[in-house]
Amino acid sequence: MSFIPWFLGDAGFTFTVDPLSCWFLAIIGAAGLPVLIFAPGYLQHLRHRVSLNLVWVALILLMISMAGVVMAANAILFLVAWEVMSLSSFALVTADHEQRDNRRAAIIYLGATRAGTAFLMIGFLWTHHLTGSWVFSEWSVSGAAALVPALLIFVGLATKAGCWPFHLWLPIAHPAAPAPVSALMSGVMIKTAIYAMIRLFILDNHFVLPLLGPILLILGAISAFWGVIFALLQHDLKRLLAYHSVENIGIILMGLGVSLLGQRYHLPLLEQLGLAAALFHTLNHAIFKSLLFLGAGAVDACTHLRDIEKLGGLVHRMPWTTGAFVAGSAAICALPPLNGFASEWLLYQGFFNLAMDAPSAGLRFGALLLMGWLALVGALAIACFVKAVGVVFLGSPRSRRAARATEAGRGMVVAQVLPALMCIALGVAAPAVLGQLGRITSRLGDPSPLYHAWTIPLALIALLLACTAGGLAMWMAALSRLLPARRFITWECGFGNLGPRTQYTATSFAQPISRIFGAVYSYTVDINVKGRNRRYFPDKVTAETAHEAYLETKVYTPLLQSIKRMAGIFLMRLQAGSIHQYLIYMALMLGLLLWVGVS
Repeated sequence: MSFIPWFLGDAGFTFTVDPLSCWFLAIIGAAGLPVLIFAPGYLQHLRHRVSLNLVWVALILLMISMAGVVMAANAILFLVAWEVMSLSSFALVTADHEQRDNRRAAIIYLGATRAGTAFLMIGFLWTHHLTGSWVFSEWSVSGAAALVPALLIFVGLATKAGCWPFHLWLPIAHPAAPAPVSALMSGVMIKTAIYAMIRLFILDNHFVLPLLGPILLILGAISAFWGVIFALLQHDLKRLLAYHSVENIGIILMGLGVSLLGQRYHLPLLEQLGLAAALFHTLNHAIFKSLLFLGAGAVDACTHLRDIEKLGGLVHRMPWTTGAFVAGSAAICALPPLNGFASEWLLYQGFFNLAMDAPSAGLRFGALLLMGWLALVGALAIACFVKAVGVVFLGSPRSRRAARATEAGRGMVVAQVLPALMCIALGVAAPAVLGQLGRITSRLGDPSPLYHAWTIPLALIALLLACTAGGLAMWMAALSRLLPARRFITWECGFGNLGPRTQYTATSFAQPISRIFGAVYSYTVDINVKGRNRRYFPDKVTAETAHEAYLETKVYTPLLQSIKRMAGIFLMRLQAGSIHQYLIYMALMLGLLLWVGVS
């Protein structure tokens, strides 16, 4: 811990660097390096619409402030770094302010950050009142006294993390930001809230709240499912990826919930498995999500398109981007031997241990249900990325822009290949990563059982897959020499090249699954058939899908409209334009503050 004698109130600039802080600093660096390599090439196609100087200053401030959040040793410094992080990211979201949708997204994001910070400030002030200190290491609140401040702080952190039901801003703000910014916000910035949850609720026991474990499990499970089913419905590539952040934050929260249940029922291995799964998946999500956003940015920069329905055939025009995006897609779908599988396997083991060692039959049954739930989320994620990869990169181009695409610049390609290699390395070296995680989880007990928790030889699996792929490639090369290839159009039915209109679209691919869960979001399909003899020989058939996000339309929209009406009524009366009235307000407020101070 280091102290800098520059004071904010009665709290100094006090920093702490321990294994947990180092883990998150490594995440910031691992995701930030590819972003900084990618940004110069990507920003060239926005140079006439955004201020590049503003973007770079805000980007550097964002990275510095994230480091400040994970090193802050007291609540005041934490809030200062938190606010710099929020405002710099707001400036980046609104960088392309000429677009009306971007301005709307920035305002929604700013409102969410204000609400989250308000909950944090109230929770911190409440805790300071109870403990008399701003320093985190001196906080220790338990029992009934911990309930309200802990829940207030949790709501503020969950809002920043984008967890359901506080996720409204995330799929709106991330697509509006430039791709390098989206990669940094989705990959790293929302994880600062996860850091604070681990610091305050798990590692140091600053708040002992037994109810929090079940809350995290329930919200995490809903968030994971909610994010993936709404991702399936998206046509905007960046919006699809943003919803998957909601999904993966849910997976991380489930790991934290398992850890808190282990703490509650005095099961040390379960406590460490849950925390290790959450920390490992935090790192892995930062790597593969930043990779996917950079891939989406490369597609956007080279085609000026994000609409999945207008892309296609990019595998022949952008092979490096395609390969990196496929690697990121496999990692986020938790396919072995990549890093996403490694962290989710730890979470599965946590559920299994909970099902074996939980003190009640209800908890054991719930753990089994959560295992199935996580498997369902993984299957839906695979379906979503099969759609994304298949429609965006395979087949024939669906527009002229897609047909004219060329590979991204060298720096943008290097920035994508680097995290793709990290996805492979972190998966294969999962046992070694567990050794590093043991330095953090050792504060919860003896870490030696955690080292033996890994039972799958991912390195051997990777070697077998590489040998299989190499053998198949050699066999196909030998066949191509013996049997010359014959080129023809598959399923052309004698009509010649039918063109991209005969290909699967993103909508048609996702429609069967979307119908299954249609009750969650009121999924409807409107089919229009045109032509004189449209019953047998239609001239044109169009199908338009629609869905309604009940949480947004039934809860948030009426709430915001009510706040707007109330603000209009009261603020119009307060802001009457009279200097005498303003002076009266000031005098009354000064008197109230003096009365509170004296009492």
